[in-house]
Amino acid sequence: MTITLNDEQARLLDEVVNAGIARSPEDAVDQAVRALHSSTTGKRPVHPYVDNLADLFAKSPFHGLNMDFERDQDTGRDIAL
Repeated sequence: MTITLNDEQARLLDEVVNAGIARSPEDAVDQAVRALHSSTTGKRPVHPYVDNLADLFAKSPFHGLNMDFERDQDTGRDIAL
């Protein structure tokens, strides 16, 4: 699909990217389309860049880093009775 922007739309898109709100023009368009979809369907995405929890984990910036999220067992605390 090819989308042609008018001058005003291109200027607004540049402002959004330059302000750091979006990482790229494509990211800005993606955010805008998702926001429009949410407002018309009433469905809220799990994350701004994904539509469901499985995609969130699959597209996570930590995906593939083999991070260990285990923690020591909590033994509780002593309570004086």
